[in-house]
Amino acid sequence: MKQNNSDREDGFTLMEALLSIAIILILGSVLVTAANTALRGASRSFNEVRTAATFTRIDRHIRENANNLHISYWENPLPRIEDFNAALFRSGIGGYIQSIRIITDNRRKVRGIEVIYIVNYRQSQTVALFPFRVIVDSTQ
Repeated sequence: MKQNNSDREDGFTLMEALLSIAIILILGSVLVTAANTALRGASRSFNEVRTAATFTRIDRHIRENANNLHISYWENPLPRIEDFNAALFRSGIGGYIQSIRIITDNRRKVRGIEVIYIVNYRQSQTVALFPFRVIVDSTQ
């Protein structure tokens, strides 16, 4: 008995099935690679933003504390600055601080500090000047 051509072509051949599976796997791997690359980029961006926010928080903390330190021209500023530096190291930012340097003017008067700190292997610095008290002569 002779078979009809339509009876033989009702399904996929093994080669067609394997080819369609290979195409689906290739497209899937391309999509997974693209998604993984996008996630890594988003993670890197998030870490950059978090590092920048930490830099801003540390800078603000240093400047606010320096602004609250009033040193009169007649007093020896070193004990108060040592206390200030120790307080910075004890605070929440102390773990980031690498070094603190006292800034003086040309007459060797203390004017502020320079703090160098590291966050996520990136270094930054803050230069904070201390406010000074103006002495007014009341005899005039």
